[in-house]
Amino acid sequence: MSAPVLPAAKRLLRPLLPAAFVVALALLLLGVQPAAAQDDVPAAPSAWVIVESGAGGAWVRPITSTLPFSGLVALQATGLDVAVAETDFGPAVCAIQGVGCPAEDCFCNEAEFWNYSFWDGAAWVGYPVGASSSVITTTGAAEGWRWGSFEGAQGVTPAEAAAAQGALDWLAAQQQADGGYGSMGGALETLLAIGANGLDAGAWQSADATRSLEQYSRFNQARFSRSDAAAPGKLAVALAGADACVSRGTVLPLARFDEESGAFAPSNGAQAWAMLGTAAMSETVPAAAVATLIANQDAGGGWEWQAGFGPDSNTTSLAVQALVAAGEPVTSTAIISGLAYLRSVQQADGGFAYDAVGGFGSDANSTAYSVQALAAVGEDPTGEAWSVEGATPVEFLLSLQLEDGSLEWQAGSGANAFATQQAVAALLRRPFPSAVRPLQRCTAQ
Repeated sequence: MSAPVLPAAKRLLRPLLPAAFVVALALLLLGVQPAAAQDDVPAAPSAWVIVESGAGGAWVRPITSTLPFSGLVALQATGLDVAVAETDFGPAVCAIQGVGCPAEDCFCNEAEFWNYSFWDGAAWVGYPVGASSSVITTTGAAEGWRWGSFEGAQGVTPAEAAAAQGALDWLAAQQQADGGYGSMGGALETLLAIGANGLDAGAWQSADATRSLEQYSRFNQARFSRSDAAAPGKLAVALAGADACVSRGTVLPLARFDEESGAFAPSNGAQAWAMLGTAAMSETVPAAAVATLIANQDAGGGWEWQAGFGPDSNTTSLAVQALVAAGEPVTSTAIISGLAYLRSVQQADGGFAYDAVGGFGSDANSTAYSVQALAAVGEDPTGEAWSVEGATPVEFLLSLQLEDGSLEWQAGSGANAFATQQAVAALLRRPFPSAVRPLQRCTAQ
């Protein structure tokens, strides 16, 4: 699927916030106006709303409504929790999904606020007006919201957000009647994908399914959590991300931790997932677990899934994310060496191969995990530093998307559920864990 270029709409002018007013003056003095809309975008939603919470990654919400409408109406139509306060400058957006300030103290943070922008066809441009005064008149307009300082910039582009949404739409169509995806493993990958976009498992239910994805998980997660050493950690990441409950009998990561060895599991891959799962549950990752994972790093900077396998990009990417989630500084030797290994397996097409010895070339899964690792340490996977003669990892992922929204593992290999599931978080720049919250016990089985 080729993602559409989403044009901006025409806007009216009315200041909302002091910072927005300054931007308005600057833009007007410079003669900057929103780009003219393109009329050749087929079957696009009325608008795209892309929200970056400042913690890494974005949520994308397509809005379908009768044009015209304001940016505030579009934001509120996403279903996200939006806190708004009336000010002397008009309505102000104080918080989105709990990120920001309460409505009764909308400007509690002098350094950070919700920046509002639009896509002009080539870049994000700060709005010269507030969200209650902007008027969206063109189908396919893209609205951007970013929590942070005035100097920052919106990251995920409309094309990348649309690609992620296309992948999610394809996954929704693959849901089986029992609410799952053929196995708990398949369901788990979908939980990770929807969690990356801030979607709830309880609401993930196709028209043909008799149960939601959360209901499917309730009946199958306990057995799955005992299936292998990585299962408890990966499950915890997925449940926290998709706001799903944990069933009675489900094994959670810390139950597997051995203080004497400093390990959750004998393999590095399982160790990384357990650390990520512990962090996802808002629990402290044991310092001994961090030390163990670092001690197992290969001399070349990579990590192997388990002894004798040889280092690979997937395990290395998980290890980097796990270390960051555990509080390891991104300037640490372990993380810098891990990134050096990833660079060594980046290919001429911008993507990443599984390892340096297989000769299989770039693939969707290895590239997706690598992009998540880059996002975890604050690197831009579309920037020059990670471009190979102009080709970037994100462009490689986009090149693998088919018209129906699914992604191929490699070009020409056909739609692949695993590749589609894992690409969503990467396209949205969302590292693991995608959310941090204590897990709630399921109240009924």
